[in-house]
Amino acid sequence: MKINTTITITAILNLIVASIKLVAGLLFSFTTLLADSIQSFIDFFTDITSLAAYKIGKRRANKIYPFGYGQVHYLSNLLTGLLLFFIGVFVLVQVFTAKGEFTPNISIFIVLIVVLILKAIVISLLHQKGNGKANELLIESYKESKTDFISTCIVIIVLIISFFEKYIPGFINVDKIGSFGMAIYIFYTSIKMIISNIHGILINDDENEEIKEEILKAFEKKKKVKIVSVKIIKMANYYSVFMQIDVDNGLTINEYIKVEKECKKKLRSIDDRIRFIDIEPL
Repeated sequence: MKINTTITITAILNLIVASIKLVAGLLFSFTTLLADSIQSFIDFFTDITSLAAYKIGKRRANKIYPFGYGQVHYLSNLLTGLLLFFIGVFVLVQVFTAKGEFTPNISIFIVLIVVLILKAIVISLLHQKGNGKANELLIESYKESKTDFISTCIVIIVLIISFFEKYIPGFINVDKIGSFGMAIYIFYTSIKMIISNIHGILINDDENEEIKEEILKAFEKKKKVKIVSVKIIKMANYYSVFMQIDVDNGLTINEYIKVEKECKKKLRSIDDRIRFIDIEPL
């Protein structure tokens, strides 16, 4: 299954999950579940932006963008983080303005179990495909979906406690406390996402020793080429390789061009995340 197909399937499932949560939250006036539905809609929104970012990020480097379009992934996630922060503000306002007329019942519990099953399918799919293809975009989506899964578990805990509300003092509103906790959780997730992606935009120098070792090993047996130095720069989900090589002085220009093409082909075969390659002869 292709990466964009995987993201499309998970996006559809996330939309179904978010819609179920929203309808159930409105139907039963369950504020905590409404807040959780927003988290799920963000998951869906992230899938859509990730799909767009994946297609843009696949473009090759050019004169305008010599390092490729990898930065678009950071911008996409930064936008999601900012949106999530403002949603956290909205949820926090709801905590203080909502009437809190929620009455727990077994129907909501069944709905939440169905939601957890759907979310587990999403997590499993992203985890399997993300690790199998060593794709950081899918791995990040897996982490976000896992976060949403945990938040739904928190909603279930709030629901279970609500069944015993008659034993809890009247001034304690379990639903509002749950919503407040959800708002704090949304703030934490959004701030973490914002800081992480700003860092990614500003700092891209990230050596991948594993890929570097594979490159050095792959070129050991090449008689016409000797690697003098190799530098790897991470650009979002992709890598740019800057390599200095020592070649036979007797090579003609056409022969050198052929060697360079072979080197680039070899590099891309080592790891499909290598997008931009700059080879400089010593």
